[in-house]
Amino acid sequence: MDNDMETFFNNMAHEWRNNPEEYSVREKLVSVMALPVNSIIADIGCGKGVMFPHILKTKPAQIIAVDISFEMIKLAKEHFHDDRIHYINGDILNVLLPALDAVIIFNAYPHILNKEALIKKLADIIKPNGIVFIAHSRSRSDINAIHKRNGACKLSVVLESAKTEAEKFSEHFYVEKILDNDELFFIKMRHV
Repeated sequence: MDNDMETFFNNMAHEWRNNPEEYSVREKLVSVMALPVNSIIADIGCGKGVMFPHILKTKPAQIIAVDISFEMIKLAKEHFHDDRIHYINGDILNVLLPALDAVIIFNAYPHILNKEALIKKLADIIKPNGIVFIAHSRSRSDINAIHKRNGACKLSVVLESAKTEAEKFSEHFYVEKILDNDELFFIKMRHV
């Protein structure tokens, strides 16, 4: 399945739109995240780096940009030359990461098929009191419809309510904030 996922996103990379019309939603999401200055942040499923400009405004020590698609990473590198961004091409479940202050999974969570393995990985790499953000710049119903319409449903799982998704993490994380409305989907969880 990893090869299918990688192939799909490699093929989509050059056509992938960064939706500039969603800039204000991304700004709002990062504002709600309230990322501490000087953090080490992983952007999981970073794609072409659409969140980088927003995250960089928070003055992180480092952004670790992870994506399964070589083409997405290549395009992100072409557009962003900030020394604070470190790129890793690979599956989040298999890559080696340092201890992290925060993890952002923006518009990528449904494509991480093994949620149990993801939760274990995050619990292992996020520092105590560190934060996980799962966010989408559209509503849950829009995200699910897009995946169904674009044939990505074989490479994604249905996005359930924010409350239901957050409950999956409850052994290692507690919820600080949930937004699940017609505009966006957002979960902020802190490592216990």
